[in-house]
Amino acid sequence: MASHPTPISLDRLLARSARPILVLVAWLLAACAPDPQPLVFGPPVWTDGEVSLYRAVDRRGEVVGGVRYQVRAGGLHVDPDGWTLVREVTEAEASEVVTVEMAGPGYIPVYTALERRDDQGSQRVETRIQRTQADLTLTDRQGNVTYQRLDIPSDIRDERTLPLIVRALPLEPGYLARMNSFLPVVGVFERVTVQVRAPEEITVPAGRFQAWKVTLETNDRTTTLWIGVEPPHPTVKIQDGRSRATFELLEFTPGR
Repeated sequence: MASHPTPISLDRLLARSARPILVLVAWLLAACAPDPQPLVFGPPVWTDGEVSLYRAVDRRGEVVGGVRYQVRAGGLHVDPDGWTLVREVTEAEASEVVTVEMAGPGYIPVYTALERRDDQGSQRVETRIQRTQADLTLTDRQGNVTYQRLDIPSDIRDERTLPLIVRALPLEPGYLARMNSFLPVVGVFERVTVQVRAPEEITVPAGRFQAWKVTLETNDRTTTLWIGVEPPHPTVKIQDGRSRATFELLEFTPGR
């Protein structure tokens, strides 16, 4: 008996036909992508004492907490030309305070601390960074202390400072650069592609802004920032690719 070929469904046929087209489109997009430019930070556009307040909104559009960023000149572990960023997060059942001290030009982290409190107690992670080495001290809710040493690139930036320090990059459409980002609490670093898109008009509780749209892309997620076009270029909105939360500016107070 003659055998009949197995019928091919329309979906499979379309998928087969689309595959070469998708490959071609991907190749064309890669060919058209701008070349990376040097990662050159300008002088800080923030000043000592600057405060930014945000509301945190989840994927359903519900307000779930708040975030406060404060920038201070100098720090306990950096010279007076360095900077300290303090980020305070409040949620319904927990609070978190992150402190990052950065050296002057380049904003390389030197010391970081994270303390998280909830109804079960508190946890703390301290990190001391020296060139290509990060030493972590972890204290759990029971007070047990463990230590970890990691090898890292010498040009690392703390992931939690990116909404601040990106403001010091050349903000013009098409600017694209790459940097190494480090998140001590999970002990990993990633390569981040920073790209400045065209400005958009955006409305947040603090008002209406013309803002540069800036994407921060890693292998598995994209964080989007909207940074005010007018100096001192406040970060007016953040869509966090890690937490999937959105942070909208409530109030901005320039430093002195």
